Amino acid sequence: MDSLHNITLKTQSGQTAIVSTYAGHLLSWTNAEGQEYIFMSPNAVFAPPKAIRGGVPVCFPQFSNFGPLSQQHGFVRNKQWRLVESSDWSATLSYTYDGTEFPDYPHPFELSTRVELCDDNLEQTLTVKNTGSAPMPFTAALHTYYTVSDISNVHVEGLKGLTYLDSTDGRKEKAEADDAVAFPGEVDRIYLRAPEVIKIHDTGAPGGSRTYEVRKRGFPDAVLWNPAEAKAAAMADLGSPEWKRMVCLEPGLVVSDPVKLAAGESWSGAQGLRVHRAEVKL
Repeated sequence: MDSLHNITLKTQSGQTAIVSTYAGHLLSWTNAEGQEYIFMSPNAVFAPPKAIRGGVPVCFPQFSNFGPLSQQHGFVRNKQWRLVESSDWSATLSYTYDGTEFPDYPHPFELSTRVELCDDNLEQTLTVKNTGSAPMPFTAALHTYYTVSDISNVHVEGLKGLTYLDSTDGRKEKAEADDAVAFPGEVDRIYLRAPEVIKIHDTGAPGGSRTYEVRKRGFPDAVLWNPAEAKAAAMADLGSPEWKRMVCLEPGLVVSDPVKLAAGESWSGAQGLRVHRAEVKL
């Protein structure tokens, strides 16, 4: 991380967040006791243009292969952004694309991310403006990695009854039957039209339990991911046992309500993350 230009945010009570101008990437969020809320792989590579394994990568202008680009998750997570403004508790960064570097994506745009830190509460907003003359299609996600005690202690609440695409099974459509989604093996799902609020419960967290409350706006879908052992072992920047210490819950604009942004128009999506450190009973 030292080789990157990072901005440190801090609250009066001592919570901190670190944002990098490389990829507009949120790298860390710790509470006043120094406990990390955002997972960063110890094996992550901080050497542009390599994407960083952990934190909150910005997937744009496509999520996964949902779009015309051959590059997984688009290209902005591999680019230097610029710092627009910062204060003790907030930072705004932007990236400008002129539409020429990638022939499969000839749509110029201005993209910005804003991070605001409060105690046990973090807000992140993603905004894009179509600066070209033609309609601009895109998919997107805030690929958020959360620190957990062990994936076996984790359940996700708020997804029951939803349709999801199971990426471990050819993206077949399935229905979520569980009140609390657990992780008996690899989980890689795109939940369609997910609710505004989703909760991650970690019953083994320091102090007995922790709940991450994710409140999303503008992103109709939600992606849930943990690679499990076999797939993680093949990822040099993750590996074992690090996969046990993370879970991804990503607000996404992937399948539902596709956007084709008109020339000169803007779109915004956001996530509000709140941490509850009270005991949770499922």
